[in-house]
Amino acid sequence: MKKSLKIWWFYTANSFQQMAANRVAMVIFLFGKIFRIAMFFVFLNLVFFSAKSLGGYTPSQAILFYLIFNLIDTTGQLLFREVYRFRPLLVSGDLDLILVKPINPLVRVLLGGADLFDLVVFAALLVILLIYIPSNFIVTWPFFFGFLILFVGSLLISAALHIAILSFGILFISIDHLVMIYRDLTALMRIPADVYSAPLRFLLTFIIPLAVMFTLPAKALMGLITWPNIMLSLIISYFIFHISLIFWRWSLRFYGSASS
Repeated sequence: MKKSLKIWWFYTANSFQQMAANRVAMVIFLFGKIFRIAMFFVFLNLVFFSAKSLGGYTPSQAILFYLIFNLIDTTGQLLFREVYRFRPLLVSGDLDLILVKPINPLVRVLLGGADLFDLVVFAALLVILLIYIPSNFIVTWPFFFGFLILFVGSLLISAALHIAILSFGILFISIDHLVMIYRDLTALMRIPADVYSAPLRFLLTFIIPLAVMFTLPAKALMGLITWPNIMLSLIISYFIFHISLIFWRWSLRFYGSASS
């Protein structure tokens, strides 16, 4: 674990140096992120202009759901951005060079390209939450600890889904569409899963556990979920992550190297 952390830090520092060299791209990226977040706030205001609640949630609660969604989503992109660059490794044969190195290849292809731009967005969201939450909610320490536990669980699910994408990439080469499907599905969670009809809510909770990943942490922060459900959600998150590791190791058995 210590060796993997040291290697991850090396990859992260190298990735940040490369991105910091392109300041124009950073400005454009940050502007796009801010614009997208601002437009959804406009959408929420229009919704509450014609309706006083959204699925039974107040405007303050709906905004918190959206902010927590962005925090979790940005953290996942910050850590697992290298997944978006996995296909070129496959088609060029450079994955061979990673697999023969005396390190866990999953560290490289999953965590090897942390995104500096998302780190800036993450810091900004954290500041906004630290200002917004005390002004609109009374958060006790049990609520906060419940949120932290589910936040860790959310990262485990995010890692598991990205590992699954990598595994499918090894099996079927093309993973670009899978990444886009994942992004489209996560976009559904900008509002609480409770708002959706029963079939879609079941899909997003039990088949693709995005509701566990995005909705439950915000509920924990507002005290809307019990501790047994919090611990059950964490167990489910770890189980999904463990299954994804098994799937990754199984998929490597079918990898055809560039030299074969």
